[in-house]
Parts: sequence; C-alpha cells; structure tokens
Amino acid sequence: MPDSRDRDELADVLPEDGAPRPGEGADAADDGGAGTPRTGAGQDVAGGTRRRPLLALGALLPLAAAAAAVVELPPRVAPEAERAATTARPGPLTLLVPGPVQVPDEVLGTATDADLAVTPPSTAVAVGAIALETDSSLLFGRVSGSETRRDEQGEASAPALTLEDTEDTEDTEDTEDSEGDALDATVTAGEVGNTVLGASAVEGTARLGAATAEDDRPVADAVQSTLTPTGDYRSLALTRALPPSAEGIFLGLTTTAGSSAQLVLRNPSSRPATAALQVWTPDGPAAMSGRSQVVVAPGEEQSVLLESIVPDQEALALEVAVQGSPLAMHLQLSERSGLTPGGVEILTPIAAPDRDLVIPGVEVAGTAPTLVLANLRAQETTARVEVLGPDGVIDEGSPGEVPVTGESVTTLALESLPDGAVTVRVRADAAICAAVRSPIAGADLAGSTLGAPVDLAVLVPAPSLTSSGIVALPPGGGHGWLTLAAEADTTCTLITVAADATTSEPIVRELAADTSTVVADPSLRAGGAQPVAVVIVPDQPGAVRAAWMQREQDGAGGVLHSAVTVVPSAATGEGTSIRVEG
Repeated sequence: MPDSRDRDELADVLPEDGAPRPGEGADAADDGGAGTPRTGAGQDVAGGTRRRPLLALGALLPLAAAAAAVVELPPRVAPEAERAATTARPGPLTLLVPGPVQVPDEVLGTATDADLAVTPPSTAVAVGAIALETDSSLLFGRVSGSETRRDEQGEASAPALTLEDTEDTEDTEDTEDSEGDALDATVTAGEVGNTVLGASAVEGTARLGAATAEDDRPVADAVQSTLTPTGDYRSLALTRALPPSAEGIFLGLTTTAGSSAQLVLRNPSSRPATAALQVWTPDGPAAMSGRSQVVVAPGEEQSVLLESIVPDQEALALEVAVQGSPLAMHLQLSERSGLTPGGVEILTPIAAPDRDLVIPGVEVAGTAPTLVLANLRAQETTARVEVLGPDGVIDEGSPGEVPVTGESVTTLALESLPDGAVTVRVRADAAICAAVRSPIAGADLAGSTLGAPVDLAVLVPAPSLTSSGIVALPPGGGHGWLTLAAEADTTCTLITVAADATTSEPIVRELAADTSTVVADPSLRAGGAQPVAVVIVPDQPGAVRAAWMQREQDGAGGVLHSAVTVVPSAATGEGTSIRVEG
C-alpha cells in the first residue's frame, strides 16, 4: 500500500478529476511553444526529475497484483454433510405388580362378635406373563421355528423374564434400580421366540422384568390374579401389571354404604412425587377439602380413601396428575350390601378420553350391566350407545343417544339384553371416558338375612389392534372366553401359548363388521392344555378390539369373573427411527 509520501506525489501529478495538470508532464512539450522548453530529458519546469510520477505509479503495482491474486483464487468448496440413520430401541421393560387386596387393620378388628368379624381376602396373588422377540413369527400369525433367530449353539433366541420382590428395596437409596429378592416362578422358553412366566403365590408387590435376547424391549404383557372364593371379600380380580405413570383416570367407582374405593400410590424411584387428585360426581367436580395433593416420598406408598372425601356416591370418576417422578397407581374397589359381599376389583388407569370407545366382553347374567360415562370437559356432549352381538347391533338393548353433562358422571342401565357376552360401543361428539360394571350373582348364602353374593367386573375400553395384540392370562390357565369386536369385515388369526411355552396351530375366525364374536376356552387350547397367553393378528389393521373374561368357580356353585383387555403389540416393543445430519 502507498505511504503518505506517495499519496502527496500523486496529488501533485493528478488533479481531482484524474487529468494531468496544465503545463506539466508530456502535454507541456506539445503546447505550441507556450510552455517552458524542456531543459533535458527527465527534468520538469521546477527542475525536479520526471521520475516522481513513475515512482508513484510503481507504488500502485503491488496493490493491483494483490487484487488480481485475490480474484483468481479458486472458490472454497464446503465439505459434504455426513448423514447417518439408526434405530433407537427402548431398553428392557419393567412392570409393577400391584399385589393382593389391602384391608386396613382397623376394619379387620372392628367386630366384637367372632361370627360377625370381617373375613380377610386372600393374601397372595398369581402372576402370569409372556414375552416375545420383536420378530417372533407369532406376531405375524404363524408358528414357524425356522424364522426364529438362533445363537451360536443353535438354540432359538427367546426373551428373559424375571420376577422380584419390591418390599425389600423400599429402604434403599435408589429403589428404581435396586434389585430385590427373586421370587419363586417358573420360566419356560419356547421355540418361536417366546417365553412364559408363572408364579402362583406372590405375597405383596412385585416387579417383573422383560428383555429380548439382545437386551432390548420385547413385546410383553403381565397380569395378576387374586382369588378369594368365600367370605366378605369373595371375588376374582384380574389386573394388568404396568410401568409407573404420570397420569391416570379411574372410572366405575362407588362410595355408597358398605363400599370402599381406595387409591394406592407407590413411588418406586429415588425422587419424590406429588399427585394432584380430582374426583368427579354426577353433580359435578367434588370439593376436595384439602385432600387434592398427596406427596409420595421415594420408595414409599400412600393410600387415599375416596369415601372419606365424597361419601355415599353411586358413581365416581377420579383423575390423577403427577408432578415429579412417575408413580405406580391402582385403585381397590370393594362393595357390600349389608352383610352380603358385592365383589372386589383392583383397577388400573383407563385410556385417555376419546370419541370412539369400544368395550368388548361384557357379561350379561341375569342382572343388567351399568354403563358409566364421564365427561371431564365443561361443555355438554351427546353419546350414541350401541350394544353389539354375534349378529350385529342389538336394537332392543341399545340406548341410542345419551346426553352427557359437562364435568360430571352419568350412569345408564343396559336393560333388555340376552344373557351371554356382548360389546358396548360408545361414539360421542366430544372426547369422554366410559366403563361398564358387570355383576354376576352366586348361590344364596345361608341365613334369612343374607342374599346371593355378587361378584363385580369393571370393563374398560379396549385399544384397536393396529398390527397384532397380546394378552397374558393367569398361570393356572385361561378359564373363560375371548371376545372379538370387529369394526369392519376382516379375518382374525389367534395363537394360544401353554404353560410349557408350546403353541397351538393358528386359529382363523372370519369376522363381520359391527359384530361381537366369542371364542370360548375349549377351542383355544394348545395341545389340550389351557392357554396362559393369546396372540391376536387381524388381517385388517385397526379393525379389531378384544378382551378376555376370566371365570372361576367359588366352590359353592357360584361363578366369579373379571376381565382384561388385549393390548397392541406395537405399544411395547417398537423402536424409534433417528436420522442425524451434519
């Protein structure tokens, strides 16, 4: 770059417009004699040399060369972005088993007469579970060992199932990851990527672990069964084991005289949690009277008796929202009419409100079932209720349009239905919740003041099976039936699994739209053995919903019953695709 002296020399040579000054440079010699004659080459009128303009121009040459060099540089090319794609698979699955019915000690000790003392319920539960490799042929409606992956020794790959006691981990620093004592359970692996677990006497809560052969999350399901054949808590309760949750809705509850609805919250983690509660009644939201917040410390359990908040209510809905660590939650419902048992259920949260709800497997046995609808929104809506049988809609027993008031619970008796198993379908203008209370009476009890005992089953909406579905049954085998509700004409393939992990041949059923089809126990046996799990594969995705109704004898000529829905296999075992660019 030229220095200040060079700039001064250029200013002397060039005027502001860039032209030579008059009388200077070469133009002076051609000015017709007007200019002073040159005295010699390289000398101007002032006697200075003519090298000054040349030196100034020479000073600009490095700038011009530098500019040319910059212009001629090749353009910079950005490196090509690297791209990668992978699938993030969830890790092993952990399910929490609620455990047996809990009765407060003060209830057991209230009666002074031994003949009137409360008879406690069974203190143990049975746990049944099934796990499938995500590529098991069963999930595609086939029984094919040749399609199952095998290890280096030629053994078929199969998931791992474990069952641990959680009672001994409550005082540890990190209850979520701590290991409990292994419980006595029979675990058997099959030849088609399947494993079954059965435990007949589990006392207290338990934790079930499930993992594929590669330590990923399998397709899995687990249920507990608690059976009390006689006494004040005479009942059968079938309950699904679930992971902790941050929210939950319970429906089909009552707090009338002799009834109890007890919410149980358990924190399996090392972090505290707070549960916000809201109860809904037929008259609207209940005043919680300072009972709306429940703090659950790490490794601890808290119980809330709803009858202490909203007593003498025939129908309730409960909404739970958790802040902090997710909680394991279930609701224990027990009923009694005077001295006559009315049944016990251990309920887990139902699905979120929806406009299309289907409840398969409702048993009608003399007494009309009761449909319970909950509208948690402020605006009133209308629900259209239909009951489906094997031949389609049962017009006489279908209530039709039912108004559902906002922020309230509505009940409706489903009269004029034939005995057997039916499906209740609810379609609403806005998202609502639904459940069905299905009672079944036993044999009359001795004594003039006692009537026939009743067992209660609370049935909830079943999810649609987008690919395939799975349901675990009690380890003693499934005694009852499977109800298939079809929303379109389709074919459905059923495969049952026995306690020794062997399977039945595929069972194919043709289903017509808007029908409810029952497949009973004898036709579902695998090699003559009762099933401990059922896999369902509809030909048309999303066209089928299903539920299992378990039935047990009480030893006195009566029947006990309880139901559990079939869950989609995609809800437990799929991975998430991830694409990385950069």
